[in-house]
Amino acid sequence: MRPFRACLPLGIVLAPCLTGFPAAAAPTPANVPTWQVGQSVGYGTNVNLTTLFDTYVRPLITTNPASLNITSINTLDFTGSFDSWTVDTVTQATSAYYVLNSQSATGLKFHLNVNLTMTGLPAAGTYTGTPSGYGFCYPPTIPTTSRTVAVRADGDILTESTSSVYQQVSNLAYMNDTTDATVQASIAVSTYGIPMTSTNSTSCVETVSYDSPSFTLTADTHDEIRMLFEPAWDYFNFPISDNKTWWANTTATVGATLSGTVNVQGLSSQDQAAFFDNLTKAFQSLGLAAQGLSSFPIDLSKVTISEGPLSLVNNGDITDVPLSLNENLRATASAQTLSDHAIHPVYLITSAAYQCPSAGSLTSLPVGYAAVYAPDFPTSGAGMIAGYQLLLCLGSTSLPGYGLTNTAPADARKNIGQTETTYAPFPPAASNALADVYTQSPCWGILLVVAVVVVVVALLVLRRRHRPGRVPPPPPSP
Repeated sequence: MRPFRACLPLGIVLAPCLTGFPAAAAPTPANVPTWQVGQSVGYGTNVNLTTLFDTYVRPLITTNPASLNITSINTLDFTGSFDSWTVDTVTQATSAYYVLNSQSATGLKFHLNVNLTMTGLPAAGTYTGTPSGYGFCYPPTIPTTSRTVAVRADGDILTESTSSVYQQVSNLAYMNDTTDATVQASIAVSTYGIPMTSTNSTSCVETVSYDSPSFTLTADTHDEIRMLFEPAWDYFNFPISDNKTWWANTTATVGATLSGTVNVQGLSSQDQAAFFDNLTKAFQSLGLAAQGLSSFPIDLSKVTISEGPLSLVNNGDITDVPLSLNENLRATASAQTLSDHAIHPVYLITSAAYQCPSAGSLTSLPVGYAAVYAPDFPTSGAGMIAGYQLLLCLGSTSLPGYGLTNTAPADARKNIGQTETTYAPFPPAASNALADVYTQSPCWGILLVVAVVVVVVALLVLRRRHRPGRVPPPPPSP
């Protein structure tokens, strides 16, 4: 799996962890490995989101609810789980290149049921502000009230893919990549007592009302992505040594065929029109023109996005779009216990910009991720990326967070099958076609689904403002 594909699973499982890597003694520089056909590594994670919620989120709400304007916690339930598993296998070796096949599955399942009585909510009514005389309004003073607010959400998301990556024998630089990916999602949201605001800037009038919007989002997409790296992307820059830094620069020419649908049901015609009006205005603010984005369901094979005469997406096809990859990287020597239950020297390859702040610094919490390269795993002299680790800082000390942990390939394959079954939002077709699909979604696949959910929720909360807002990006390159 290419290093930048790890962003989605690692982002979802971000959580504090107080167990550091053991330090590696007198690390030996890692030279270019020699791969053999059939050698394989697996990695992944299972995260109990229920436990994370109960450990970190619930106490924030229940310890001092008054600080959040909560007078009564009527219901506060959350359950969820997250799985992400990958197997990388060398399937071909020539004098010039290797072929590394990856198959993965990532699943997210959650249930949220919240019912709160809250103070400090705006009272329903119409309020008039004060015109400034300069084209804007001083907002009116809106009285507050106490009301019950409720949200229920249930979701199942599954991404699957297979990919073939060509890497040079001389330095493992990435030459090209082809990926076949699917995203399936089903999310249902129902609410009660959500404040809605409408602002008329001309008359300086703001209206507050309460509504109980509900909607369902479904996505069933299939994407075929092709990437050609020119020059070959020298991600590893052998020999790898402790604290070595380097630049890995290339241009990836991206092509893709996008198909499938994203649908939202339950919106009124007014809400749907407002959503796509805001979507169009947001594209226009970026200098983009979009077609095929005017109503639900959105058919990705009919989406066209252009910038002037340049076509970025043409009826779901992305053709020869250049993408610059310029990574400043650092290798840090460490050691990890891998799936053979032995401690191995490893190098954590991460952004050179990642570092903990100095003691007493007020800088924001740094977060990064590292590819875990094991020079002598799965066998001596045949090193591979054995997993991925999310990194964060506690004060001035660097700590690992949750990651995609090295796992025996047979176990990872078993977990892939279980993930496909557990998280499938829709029943499999009678022909069991799903069983023929391999896995591992690029980061933007689920981000597209999540972005649509976020935008629809934002629209429902502020639907009468009719102002251009942030919207889900056009289908980007992987």
